[in-house]
Amino acid sequence: MPDDHHLSPSADVQPGSPRPDRIVARLTEMRGNNEATHQSTNQVTRIVSFDDQQVGWEMTGPEECLPPPLRVHDLAATALVFLAMHQGRDLHIDGPVTQSLLRNMEDLIACWHLWRPDLYRIVRVSAEHEVTDAALPSPASPPRAVLAFSGGLDASFTAWRHVTGNAGRRSHLLHAGVLIQGFDIGLDANAAFTTTVSTAADALRSINVPMVTMRTNWRDVACVNWEMEFGNGVASCLRNWQGSVSAALVGSDEDYARLVLPWGGNPITYTMLSSRDFQVVYDGGEFTRTEKAAGILDWPAGLRNLRVCWEGPLTGRNCGHCEKCLRTKLNFMALGAPLPESLAGPPSDADIQNLRVGNRAQLVLLQEIVEMAERRKIRQSWVRALKIAIAKNRMRLAVPVGAALRRMTQPLRTLLRPLKRRLVSQ
Repeated sequence: MPDDHHLSPSADVQPGSPRPDRIVARLTEMRGNNEATHQSTNQVTRIVSFDDQQVGWEMTGPEECLPPPLRVHDLAATALVFLAMHQGRDLHIDGPVTQSLLRNMEDLIACWHLWRPDLYRIVRVSAEHEVTDAALPSPASPPRAVLAFSGGLDASFTAWRHVTGNAGRRSHLLHAGVLIQGFDIGLDANAAFTTTVSTAADALRSINVPMVTMRTNWRDVACVNWEMEFGNGVASCLRNWQGSVSAALVGSDEDYARLVLPWGGNPITYTMLSSRDFQVVYDGGEFTRTEKAAGILDWPAGLRNLRVCWEGPLTGRNCGHCEKCLRTKLNFMALGAPLPESLAGPPSDADIQNLRVGNRAQLVLLQEIVEMAERRKIRQSWVRALKIAIAKNRMRLAVPVGAALRRMTQPLRTLLRPLKRRLVSQ
């Protein structure tokens, strides 16, 4: 991050400089003052510096909802652990880190090395000072949590079920919903993010949950493989609130019966990203995506502001034609429910039949829609079109050459990602 504390998509690396055997990371923060305008703002900026690079998080929102002053530097450890594993370099945090997180991260590293030895190696994570469990404050009662809130179906379902108490004994009071720029909406796509802020704020306002916006360049600087690491990125963003809440709620991807592993968002390694005082929760794993759609049918503001699209030309709104837009329409169609106005009209059978998924996780989610439609005895032509699409995609994903080609081109696609975002945002 540059000296003026404005995030950029990537940081400059000095060419030809020798790389040390380990990554040494230092976490700093700036609170409530914009040096460029000399005005007091409701903003907290945190920066992890390492190897002539910087990863940063800028958080803006109501003062009472912003993260508390830094006490432990667990955030730096989770933010850089995948980069350290990819480079095969030990990671040292120049600050205090909780023993419980360091303990859990040993499992995290072992797990990901076994899942993807082609991407990740065994490394050691250490800290200048290890904070014992006894030195940590007792969890608050009732439990409070921050929520990753994109306005998507998973996040909307999680928000609604906790506000209404439908999570039972697992229900949390929602401290804030956190809307992140720098993941599906790039740092350069400010117009798209402004649109998303408006819809997300409207949804959260209807349930009296405040919103905090966050800008981060983590994906561009510290992420190697998005599909494997996005969950860690989200969890690291929410860990900024360690010390003021006891949990981070991340809406589940697949339900427990259809887990796809390895995958970046999963209930196994979210637990390994937790510490005694801050649990990362894979929320709603007992529900299918179609059941989640059913679960928000009585939340008009959530339906009106639903945003699931990340690859369409109108990033910040639903394009209505991409894989995720079509899949979400099918979730509601499998219920026999009307489509939310936010999803831009029903798809044709041809649209469904030509639907193309990018990975096994998406294929599993499509199969779940067919199963729900058949249980509800829906016999419309779109069900047959979806079965054809699933069969075509299953054959395509089964071809080993396709998977090998995707892995071979991953470095190139990573380099081109910032360019693609800039083109989309124009």
